[in-house]
Amino acid sequence: MCVCFTVDYLHLLPLVSESHNLVCRSSGSVCCSGWGQLGDECLTPLCEGNFTCKEKEVCVRPNECRCRHGYFGASCDTKCPAQFWGPDCKGKCNCYPNGQCDDFTGACTCNHNRWGPNCENACLCQKGKCDQDTGKCTCHPGAWGPQCNNNCYCSVNSVCDAMTGRCQCNPGWTGRNCAIQCNCNNSPCDQFTGRCQCRERLWGPRCERYCQCIHGKCNQADGSCTCTPGYRGKFCREPCPAGFYGQNCRNRCGHCKGQQPCKVTEGRCITCDRGWNGTRCDQLCFKGFFGENCQEVCPTCKDGHHCDPIHGKCSHCNPGWIGDRCEVRCPNGTYGENCENNCSHCFNGICHIVTGECLCDPGFYGTYCNMTCQRGQYGVNCNQTCSCHDKNCDPVSGACYLQPNQRMGVIAAGTLVSFLLIVLLSLLCCCCLCQHKDDHNKKAKRILCGRFSRISTKLPRIPLRRQKLPKVVVAHHDPENTFNCSFIEPPSVAEQPSPSSWSSQESFSSFESGDEGPVYCVPHEGESSKEYINTLYHSPSI
Repeated sequence: MCVCFTVDYLHLLPLVSESHNLVCRSSGSVCCSGWGQLGDECLTPLCEGNFTCKEKEVCVRPNECRCRHGYFGASCDTKCPAQFWGPDCKGKCNCYPNGQCDDFTGACTCNHNRWGPNCENACLCQKGKCDQDTGKCTCHPGAWGPQCNNNCYCSVNSVCDAMTGRCQCNPGWTGRNCAIQCNCNNSPCDQFTGRCQCRERLWGPRCERYCQCIHGKCNQADGSCTCTPGYRGKFCREPCPAGFYGQNCRNRCGHCKGQQPCKVTEGRCITCDRGWNGTRCDQLCFKGFFGENCQEVCPTCKDGHHCDPIHGKCSHCNPGWIGDRCEVRCPNGTYGENCENNCSHCFNGICHIVTGECLCDPGFYGTYCNMTCQRGQYGVNCNQTCSCHDKNCDPVSGACYLQPNQRMGVIAAGTLVSFLLIVLLSLLCCCCLCQHKDDHNKKAKRILCGRFSRISTKLPRIPLRRQKLPKVVVAHHDPENTFNCSFIEPPSVAEQPSPSSWSSQESFSSFESGDEGPVYCVPHEGESSKEYINTLYHSPSI
């Protein structure tokens, strides 16, 4: 057991460590005696003073030395035999005798003619060496083939390919064996044809001419220029005009905002116009979006169509419909896609907004709705049958037509009803005019009442005996109102007083009767009310 002490200016805290290595893990701790700190832990044993280890030894515990791996003996100066490895040569080497083991790990290092994990395979390379893991041959110079058993015949101006044996010429040499020098003005040539492969900015059969292409490359045969993107012209001197980019300025710029030019080399725009997207502004907004940077959401278009990516209007409508949302029917007289077609003349109907066919009104049919339904048919497209006994009906409503005698009867009945209505209205107007007391109409009432009174005096006098007298309502007589129609009510026959007892020139009295009879209008023209009443009640009996 080892006791460690933490460095503290106030007091020391004893810590007990029971680990195998006696480690103090606290930051700032003082390691136990005989142990050195490695990082934050005390893992290095110390062999100091008289216990210092020799060259072939290693300290394994405080003041305790042992021989290094691969050595043994009292002084640890004897190397382990080839078939052993490890501390005190206790590990057995599996490579032996075809290789050697590493003193620390025991990994095999095979001899040049062996390969494999334990050097168990023989190497088949005749003029080369094997890869110890795969056994693949690496040929020596001058040899080629899978087992390096073939000789190369290349000159010193080349390198032999170890797999094919083909000579790979150094720059400036050609021929099968690379023995012929190229004449290409210090440019390489093809190994097999000898044709010059001119360096940059040179052209011609021997690469003897200088290229004049400012922004491009020369064709090595004729010197023509291949311009880099963004330039054009014979010598690639002219930059692309505004609105174009790419190889020889063939490509047109996309919809850059405000018609700004795009980058001449790749066509990139800074920002895009409404409805366009992408680095080159050549892609329309995705379906369902529109506007600046395609950030606005489209409204719902009728029939599932999508909106215009620039303004947000519905880009396409079904035939027969128009409008920003495809909600407006084609105006009368037009039909079809975008209402672009004019309808043919429909005489008695309208045209279909999709097909342009005439839709006939009830009672008509035909291509142009110019024919009336035949006898016995009526309605839309004349597809209904009349229910009249002679199959003669109105082509629109299906109402039966009347016979001549029926027609005369209806006319006579209508005339009679009209006449009766006129008579009734005349009587009502007369009564209303007689009873109205408006000062403005007094003169008209007097004339009217006078005419009725003259007619009444000429009527035959009816005997009243053994009959109940009619009820006559007697109204107060106003001397100033000479147009007033007075009404009288006579007494019964049994209690008939003398005229002088119930009438006078200025006023009338009223008598009540149990039964009601007709009411008469007593005039003031021609004779007094009293005289007329006396005449009325003293009429001789029959």
